[in-house]
Amino acid sequence: MRMVFIAFGVLASLFAVVTLLVYILFFRPTISRRKQKTPDVFEGEPKLEAYLPELHAAVDAFYRMEKEKMYITSVDGIKLAAWYVRAEDAQGTVVCMHGYHANPMANFSLAVQFFHERGWNVLLPYERAHGESGGKYLTFGVKERFDCRDWAAAVDKKNGGKLPIILYGVSMGAATVLMASGTELSENVAFIIADCGYTSARDEIAHVLKTSYRLPRFPILVISDMLTRAIAGFGLSEYSTLDALSENTIPVLFIHGDADTFVPPYMSEQNYEACASPKELLIVPGAPHAANYVLGRKAYERKIIEYINTYSVIKNIPQ
Repeated sequence: MRMVFIAFGVLASLFAVVTLLVYILFFRPTISRRKQKTPDVFEGEPKLEAYLPELHAAVDAFYRMEKEKMYITSVDGIKLAAWYVRAEDAQGTVVCMHGYHANPMANFSLAVQFFHERGWNVLLPYERAHGESGGKYLTFGVKERFDCRDWAAAVDKKNGGKLPIILYGVSMGAATVLMASGTELSENVAFIIADCGYTSARDEIAHVLKTSYRLPRFPILVISDMLTRAIAGFGLSEYSTLDALSENTIPVLFIHGDADTFVPPYMSEQNYEACASPKELLIVPGAPHAANYVLGRKAYERKIIEYINTYSVIKNIPQ
């Protein structure tokens, strides 16, 4: 009996040590809000070096634009903030959900110009636990899907329910807008743009553990799920894009770069296959993660215009 107690004590101590390590090395830097400010332009990707002046100019142009702040409170009581850029004689509103530990400009500086010049209002929320929004923990789209739903409802109310809405997300934001399709969205949501989105928090973390850290899924995923449930209030497998898309009726434009190693292209392919609504998949050759708009701009914008002309209330926007 004594040996049993000793063995139990050793296993319990080992589990406690591993749990502490997972908390320190994974949970805290991955799930928690980061203290450092996210740059408006990511400058570490060699394939984007030639485009940096254009990206910086687009960011500068955004800060000179007339815009207003919007706020909503999430279903779990977090104050969320967004920039709202109004277009004259607006054709509709695009709600842009940014990626993991990013910010609106890091993912949408060029897209803001594209939509605004064509008469679309642009809403740029800070995801929970990012920037000017509240919250301590991000949830990889699990709770953010309801934030996206509520942002769409807020702009719909602001527009008197008379204008179409596009939900547009990049990376974690793409997973968010896809998961939002499984909520009760405004009937004015015309279509969704999902750029390099993953399938679930668990799938993405498992991929990163394998490719970036060369670490086993077990027991890290089990302990991580335990920590996210206990501390951040969500499970890594609680909800997925595949869950939402299997019953989705809103048209979706999927976009992914074939050189994306952070969120592998097969995840967009799985999302595409699961989607029950009208859909297309645009693959951008040579594009790494979250660089599709910049590197595949002509095809990217052409496809968005096709979707607007096909699915939005306002037809034949200017080319």
